[in-house]
Amino acid sequence: MFSYGALLALFFLALLLEDAGFILLSRGMKATRTDPKGGSRLRAILRHPEVLLGVFLQALYYLLLLGILRDLPVSQVVPMTGLGYVLTALMARFILREKIPLLRWGGITLITAGVVLIARSGG
Repeated sequence: MFSYGALLALFFLALLLEDAGFILLSRGMKATRTDPKGGSRLRAILRHPEVLLGVFLQALYYLLLLGILRDLPVSQVVPMTGLGYVLTALMARFILREKIPLLRWGGITLITAGVVLIARSGG
């Protein structure tokens, strides 16, 4: 069993893996909108390196989450996954160059406040 601090660090690593996976999946799916060789779109998706790496990172996230759920209550862990929205938005903004409206940032701020309250209740 890990200390609470170690579990939180593992949790944040898991979130980074999940969100990096989302970014890679997004880029890979956009790159496979059309197959220049005229082949199957599904085949192009399943062979695209960013899609494959994105799926792999998502799988790692779930494996880490299983270990975390062994030691922390689900009522704490699942709401804390809301921090993924923050990381995803930041990655989308700076890596994918997506425009994120102010109202969406406001919602993300509210989610973050809720996660902080939940994290402080555990330990």
